[in-house]
Amino acid sequence: MNILIIGGSYFLGRILTMNLARKHQLTLVNRGTYSMKQYGVKEYHFDRHDEKSWKNLPYQDYDVVIDLCSYNKGDIQTVIDSLNGSIKHYIFISTVDVYKHQTGLHKDENHVLEDRHLGGEVGEYIIHKILLEYELEKSGVPYTILRPGNIYGPYNYAPRESLFIKRIVHHEPLLSIKEADAMFQLVYVEDVVKAIEKSIEKAAYNQIYNVISPELYHYEDIYHALKPDYSLTSCLYDEAVSQNYPLPYPVFKQEQEIYNGQKICKELGLEYTTLEEGMKKTYDAFYSVYAKKEIYHEK
Repeated sequence: MNILIIGGSYFLGRILTMNLARKHQLTLVNRGTYSMKQYGVKEYHFDRHDEKSWKNLPYQDYDVVIDLCSYNKGDIQTVIDSLNGSIKHYIFISTVDVYKHQTGLHKDENHVLEDRHLGGEVGEYIIHKILLEYELEKSGVPYTILRPGNIYGPYNYAPRESLFIKRIVHHEPLLSIKEADAMFQLVYVEDVVKAIEKSIEKAAYNQIYNVISPELYHYEDIYHALKPDYSLTSCLYDEAVSQNYPLPYPVFKQEQEIYNGQKICKELGLEYTTLEEGMKKTYDAFYSVYAKKEIYHEK
């Protein structure tokens, strides 16, 4: 297949490109921070909002467009209107954050979407993702919308699990918050890649899927999965905050949001990676990075 990936060099896009390049002809459009040419792909570097650059691409009909980095209203329509060629299937990576917040447990794909502006950058992000979903649904192009939750794994540039790995490598304490009562869900990056691949293979046209493991975790579960024998230090929440300790996931139950990610398992056959397996691979990937930094710092 001829596949266009918008993004394709960071985290999810990087791993997606590495996997799809084995089977398909790939074209990447991104701003050019990292090159993926070693995987045999075509690359074009420009800002996705530049309509002229889209129109100047060589003519190509695409079996699939995979959009990893639409964040503003109009981003999808710009591609559809300006791309020099046809699109048979448009896969948009959205987020489970589009669901109305604090309205119950186990939100599936039929749950009501957020209709409030929650303020700040997060609120803007959510509103625009919702508008982009509507934009795609109204475009007339066959689509699949995937809504992942917290993605973790190798190459993750977001300051989440890598911060805990860094602390382990540097022999710094991992904190167990005494008052913490929230549970949260995660999804391994390769599971999101598989969800995209299965959406292509099954031609999952005009479908929406949550992509998030059904398992519920505490911070201690992440610590144990990363390094089972690492000792934990118990402390109060305020103490952790005063130490600038990383808390990227919910701590208190009032922050808790739970989602149902089983539809894609039943319809497309996706199987979720266990936390133990996913975190082990993540730890192994980041360990050498932080170990080298530690050695360099000691020198």
